[in-house]
Amino acid sequence: MSVVLLKNLFQFKRPLAPRAKSARSAKSPHPPSQSPIPAIDRVVSPPLHSEKHPEGSWIETTSSADLEAQTSIIHSSSSAAESPKCKKEPQSNDSSQITSWFRKACLAVRTFRPTPRMISDAIIGLSDGMTVPFALTAGLSSLGNTRIVVLGGLAELIAGMISMGVGGALGAKAESEGYKASVADTTRLVTNSSAEASALVHDVLHPFDFDLAQRDAVTAKLMQSTERMVDYLMRFHHQEKQPDPSRPMACGITIGLGYALGGLIPLIPYFCVGNHEVLKALWISVGTMVVTLFLFGYGKTVLLAEKNQDKSTWKAIKGGLEMVAIGGGSAAVAVGLVHGINSNVPE
Repeated sequence: MSVVLLKNLFQFKRPLAPRAKSARSAKSPHPPSQSPIPAIDRVVSPPLHSEKHPEGSWIETTSSADLEAQTSIIHSSSSAAESPKCKKEPQSNDSSQITSWFRKACLAVRTFRPTPRMISDAIIGLSDGMTVPFALTAGLSSLGNTRIVVLGGLAELIAGMISMGVGGALGAKAESEGYKASVADTTRLVTNSSAEASALVHDVLHPFDFDLAQRDAVTAKLMQSTERMVDYLMRFHHQEKQPDPSRPMACGITIGLGYALGGLIPLIPYFCVGNHEVLKALWISVGTMVVTLFLFGYGKTVLLAEKNQDKSTWKAIKGGLEMVAIGGGSAAVAVGLVHGINSNVPE
């Protein structure tokens, strides 16, 4: 009896060696790199159904609570190890948006074609900008002070740019309002007096050798829709086209920028000379403006001739000389008036 008790006591105090891998685990179909339970930084997990002995060894246990606790720890460790791999960083779309905007801008520049009204507005702004500030700076040059010429020219340039731009915008707005008023009057005419509207259609078709039956057929077809009749009379009787809603803003910006660009050219020489070298700047400005006015008049004539299918070199040269005469004459008159007033007015 005592021998049995000593044997049991010896077995209880003897530390148990760690369990060796079983043959089944040695033949596991999952290699270490493909193990369903990932390794966590060289930490050896205890085997399932086991608990730690106070002296450091592991012994088997069949407690369900321990089993659930170990399973939850392993699953949480597995999800913590896999979460950085599964998490995808959001991709930035800034580069793709910038590329898309750049492509749209390039396409807009390639497909941009100025309208005849836009060309007309640019010509108005450039012609006024190259004549009025040039005449003013030339007239102020007779005072012999470059600073006065620069300040006076800049003041006139800014005021003229704003004035021309606002004037162009108001003119385009008035044109749009006039079109709306014509549409309202025509709609009232078609609604209240169909006979008069039919007579207008006959007047439009008469020069084209339509007989009475054909004119009556066209009139009857148009009278079936008030909107169609109004559109026909606006296009062929009043010969008015619906203006673009953005026309006032585009007109003001085009004329204003054209005036600023044209007026800045005669001012540039005065920025490059001394305060008392105003005559030198005046002659440089005159030479620059003669060339600029001639090129502008020549190019304007060529551009309009291409649209009218009337190409003529002499006509283009004539247009350039006309611009030089207008700008030079304005400058000469301004110089004479300012010089005469300055010499006759006492200081």
